[in-house]
Amino acid sequence: MMKKHSVLLKEELCEGCTNCVKNCPTKAIRVHHGKAIIKGELCIDCAECIRTCAYHAKYSMTDSFADLEDYAYPLVLIPPSFYSQFRKVSPLEVKNSLFKLGFKEVLDVSLAAEALSIKTAEFLEEHHGVFISSSCPVVVRLIRLLYPELTEHLLPFKPPVDVMAEKAWQDVMTRGISPEDIGIFFITPCPAKYTNIFSPLGFEKSYIDKGISVDQAYQAILEVRKEDNSAEKAGSGKDNPGKASPVEGTQETVLPYLGMGWGQSGGELRIMPESMQERSLSVSGIHRVKALLDEISRNNIKGIKYFELAACNYGCVGGVFNVVNPYQARFNLRRLQVKGSRPVEQDYGQYNYDLPGKFEPLRIGQLDTDLEKAMAKFMQLEKEIELLPGLDCAACGAPDCKTLAEDIVNGLASRSDCIFLLRKQVGELADRMSALAHELPPVMKKEKKDR
Repeated sequence: MMKKHSVLLKEELCEGCTNCVKNCPTKAIRVHHGKAIIKGELCIDCAECIRTCAYHAKYSMTDSFADLEDYAYPLVLIPPSFYSQFRKVSPLEVKNSLFKLGFKEVLDVSLAAEALSIKTAEFLEEHHGVFISSSCPVVVRLIRLLYPELTEHLLPFKPPVDVMAEKAWQDVMTRGISPEDIGIFFITPCPAKYTNIFSPLGFEKSYIDKGISVDQAYQAILEVRKEDNSAEKAGSGKDNPGKASPVEGTQETVLPYLGMGWGQSGGELRIMPESMQERSLSVSGIHRVKALLDEISRNNIKGIKYFELAACNYGCVGGVFNVVNPYQARFNLRRLQVKGSRPVEQDYGQYNYDLPGKFEPLRIGQLDTDLEKAMAKFMQLEKEIELLPGLDCAACGAPDCKTLAEDIVNGLASRSDCIFLLRKQVGELADRMSALAHELPPVMKKEKKDR
């Protein structure tokens, strides 16, 4: 069975508290019979439910280092935010540890990120209109689902990781390595980027084969360094762990420090010319992004040419797979970013940035595919909304009264799910029972005689 999402539910841990229901930006979660239910067609893998669940009932799983055994030539792609997890370990030491874990090549997505920033700036200068970055898969899914009118404003480029993955695959193929032997791994900071491996946006198939979460990679690197330090103290003669292993055809001493800035909100814009930065805006955090998209759809934002949007707070450093808190991570990343005054010199034409087609809006949320039935349901929906109290308390298990009304119309809920309507009904029933208690049966009632 093909996977569709990487945000999952442990039902046995769910306490039915509705925190996830109230915080889901797409209203994809309901609570029925004391347990949460995730509606797959509305889930965008933003991981807000993972962040807000106090009982750890929401989780996400990725692949592991054991999967390296399936490939004769495994490669790994390092996202810009990954280096932010280390304060006393240099990028070269991180890469060297990944070689020792079994990867044949260790590649920086930051290189493709720098190239994509330059390409984006050129595209924006050549095209009229307003555009939105398409690098965050959560933002793309959110727009396709809730703001279909804005899909045409999404930048028609692949995310940096997919741009880098395609180039890496082609480079390895030119060396005569069999496609079956190649395994491209990505160290992912969030569930959405992992979902994008098996369910990519804007193209049929990803060049990435497996995804390993940041926390797994972080712990594995610490173990490698611990072993190296122990061996060094024992005088075993192992290689110096501070020196990166050589990679054919690359300059390991040249690091894309500016591109690492992509790991936090605003990093993409900082590589662009100042003239474009002045006409761009960076916003992070799914609820702030949603509020901004509301304003854009109402045409309330003026003078901005480009929006760099990230679903996680502060960008990818805020992903749920990260180990270090986003504040420390931002500081660590900024210390690295200042080491690069300009992008790494490279051939920007070596990458394939373009999506093969356009992003298509999702047609979800229709009351019925049949127009006549949809109109009847719409009329019923308005009546249900009028009946409900409009408090949006989520005690019914739906995020708000309007959503409960939709569920009632679609036969997925009932009015008695609303505690306020239920209390009113019980009160009315109690009044009727009280009145009935003082009533005599008809046979015992005496007729009043006329005087």
